[in-house]
Amino acid sequence: LFNKAKEVGITIFSSPFDSTAVDLLAELGAPAFKIASFELVDLELIKKVANTGKPIIMSRGMASKIEVEEAVDTARNNGSEQIVVLQCVSGYPTPANEYNLKTIGDIRSSFNVVPGLSDHTTGNATAIAAVALGACVLEKHVTVNRDGGGPDDSFSIEPPELKRLCEDVKIAWESIG
Repeated sequence: LFNKAKEVGITIFSSPFDSTAVDLLAELGAPAFKIASFELVDLELIKKVANTGKPIIMSRGMASKIEVEEAVDTARNNGSEQIVVLQCVSGYPTPANEYNLKTIGDIRSSFNVVPGLSDHTTGNATAIAAVALGACVLEKHVTVNRDGGGPDDSFSIEPPELKRLCEDVKIAWESIG
């Protein structure tokens, strides 16, 4: 799967939830690892992921600033040099007014990492605003059919919305200079 995706220009990575998943993903050649919000406090998992030497994307979800700091320190102390921390609200879907996007600047300055956004809103405005505020990585749930009945479908964007998001983010990025 990873090799086929690479052939067509898609990068696939995953969120491991235990050490066996880290081993499997490393064996499959995953280029990066995502630490899901609920696992941000699992320092043993973060240590195992950091030991792979691959980039780590951490979603902060409900974690406190101290918990994020512990996670980032654990990753750095175990060899991780490329760390992204995503501002995230663990609600599905999340109203845009609950995101507190000003946190993106705080993420960069407090933890000296690349900031980003894990966006669970139903539109694209929050992601575009996040880019304007310094987010360098965006995570957005995508589905082929919002009415498909899958667990994430109701708050995911469909392919035309993804295309529009990519176009609008490019414009936002270029307008920042």
